[in-house]
Amino acid sequence: MSKKIDYTNEDYWIKLINQSLIRFYILKALKEKDLHGYLLIQEIKKLSNEFCDPSESTLYPALGQLARAGLIQQTNPKSRARKTYRLTPKGKKAFKTAAKTWNSVLPTLSKRTIL
Repeated sequence: MSKKIDYTNEDYWIKLINQSLIRFYILKALKEKDLHGYLLIQEIKKLSNEFCDPSESTLYPALGQLARAGLIQQTNPKSRARKTYRLTPKGKKAFKTAAKTWNSVLPTLSKRTIL
């Protein structure tokens, strides 16, 4: 039996938006520097003014998806035990496309949303 979705619940909409934004903020965070999981979570929180607060259970599947798409790659520096992630050239291109798209969508949402 599938769980009934409550479209009137704000948490539903926040989670739905976060599912998309997490990938965008991963690309944005890795655009500047290689990061490991914990620091990536902290950077995403900072970049999103804490709107996105990914847990490990949401971060790592998104990282896996982006890696399979060739947008990021995992690095294993010998001086660190932690796995770090790096944006690939394809990932940089994807980030530019995502940023352009979000920049066109957000003003429309802001103008057209009447409460």
